[in-house]
Amino acid sequence: MNALDKLPWQRQDLPKFIVMLSTLGLLEFTRSAFFWVYMPFSSKELGLSLSLVGLAWVVHSLTEALSRGIGGFLVQRIGFGAVGVLSGLVGLLALSGTILNPNGWFLLVSMLLWGVSISGLQPGYLSFSSRIAVPGREGRAIAYAQFLVIPWIGLGWVLGTFFIRNLPESTSLLLFAALGLVTLLGLASLGVREPLPKQSLNIRQLMQVLIIVPTAFAQLFLQNLFNLVILKFTLTHLKLTEWQLYLAMGLAAAVVFLGAGILGRLPDRKGVWLPLISSLGALAAIFLLIAQQPSYPYFLLLCLLGGIAFATFVPSWNALLVRLLPTENRAAIWGSLMVVEGLGAATGPAVGGFLWDWLGPRGPFWGGAAVCGLLIAFYGFVYWRLRRGLSVEAS
Repeated sequence: MNALDKLPWQRQDLPKFIVMLSTLGLLEFTRSAFFWVYMPFSSKELGLSLSLVGLAWVVHSLTEALSRGIGGFLVQRIGFGAVGVLSGLVGLLALSGTILNPNGWFLLVSMLLWGVSISGLQPGYLSFSSRIAVPGREGRAIAYAQFLVIPWIGLGWVLGTFFIRNLPESTSLLLFAALGLVTLLGLASLGVREPLPKQSLNIRQLMQVLIIVPTAFAQLFLQNLFNLVILKFTLTHLKLTEWQLYLAMGLAAAVVFLGAGILGRLPDRKGVWLPLISSLGALAAIFLLIAQQPSYPYFLLLCLLGGIAFATFVPSWNALLVRLLPTENRAAIWGSLMVVEGLGAATGPAVGGFLWDWLGPRGPFWGGAAVCGLLIAFYGFVYWRLRRGLSVEAS
């Protein structure tokens, strides 16, 4: 067995997967370099305020998040490649208009349209990843498909920073080149099509989708619950330095990435329910222990355990998605679930700030543990009902 045989995707579909990953990755690279590097450095000479740039990002990201259901449906109808070409061309129009003839209203409208045009890429990419997964590796396939997009965002920030500091005149060319490649890669993916649904969702399939909704909301809600408060909590209450915090975060991230391949075997081989519920229980316990303001070695240990729990949770959640989402409507439903995820991401920081003001520094961690507890109760009930239904059918 060579290295390719160990991947969670079928070998014959890897070239298509790599092209789709590169399409989505280059798009995330461009957005990161444009919004977080180019515009902050160039907004003054373009005659655009930073507050307007921030508003453009809000319009763009919210439009993308809220359009993913429609985008997933569009991917099913015209294919991932056609949507990739559309997103590249609209992006080229939006960036060239903003850079060559800056105007506040054009910036807002073009970013809105660009957000709509790219909304189908991620659900299409994840749906394809689940369809080409090696049987028994579905949870890991989707988890690593998600992880592989993240470095492109960081690369956009790093490479964009290098260009804006050393080759400022060429930064816009870098953005245009990346979007040009997005368009060309979209053309290369024109043959990738999602199965067209032969019939609408029935009641049983709809109920299966509804089972997923609470976690779709909660997973990004929990990740963003601490955005506003984690730096203040760790620096002022745990008395950590910034580098101590970065080390802890890096340790947790490394454990998640490396552990997903090992721990992801549990839901793929043993079933999703026990790993899903136990990882949520572990996360709840970790939140409660962090709320006790532990010492730094203890905090590092909790971050390590949190990485293990999250490395179990992500493949379990993805394996549950694959088992419950019907293949023929998967991209459209996945896009709709991403709208729910977006709502969780948007409300998490606000709730975290509210809990801090209401209950003090421990409040957000108590809230995170409570959300995990509610999910455990919900999925425990769902698992009990499913087991009961099976036993009744058997009798």
